[in-house]
Amino acid sequence: MPASIKWLILAGLLLITSGCSLLSKPSPAPALDNKSRLAQLTAIEQYRLQASVGIKTPEESVSGNLNWQQHNTEHFKARLANFFGISLFELTNDAQGSSILVRGERYQAADPGSLLWQLAGWSMPLDDMPLWLKGIPGAKASAVEYDDLGRVLAFQLVDSTGIIWQLRYQSFFADALALPQKIKLSSDDTTISFYIRSWQL
Repeated sequence: MPASIKWLILAGLLLITSGCSLLSKPSPAPALDNKSRLAQLTAIEQYRLQASVGIKTPEESVSGNLNWQQHNTEHFKARLANFFGISLFELTNDAQGSSILVRGERYQAADPGSLLWQLAGWSMPLDDMPLWLKGIPGAKASAVEYDDLGRVLAFQLVDSTGIIWQLRYQSFFADALALPQKIKLSSDDTTISFYIRSWQL
């Protein structure tokens, strides 16, 4: 068989298989209307997510993996580790109160955000974090912006140390709930970026 014909057959097979893969690719789930979406997001009390996190301050840049486990509306456990698996901090909020593990030492805290600032030299807005991770701004948010689909796109919040943060959802997962995928937090001198890799509801 001439070489040119072999190449034509091979090219045809490649086109057929690529066409099949395109046809078999599942389409995104239809998005819920905003009222239904918000109601379902609010009803979610337990979830777990894994995300890549980048924190940039004037003094340092920190990158790592966040594992956040929400047990109910109030109690959660979070661990931020660098890419070598070394823990940067572990934050626990349960019936016994809040505690934070930094550099191998555990501290009790009524206000974990302020304590994280004192111990690690940087902080993040932990108030209402279980909500805004899901895409809900919370009661303390202001200057809320919405996109064309009615989803919350950005808002402003003040953490327990008095720092003003601007939060913006940069992308959402292509599912019915349109859970956040990329989140950017910025203050006057600090930027925190989240890239959520997976949700477990």
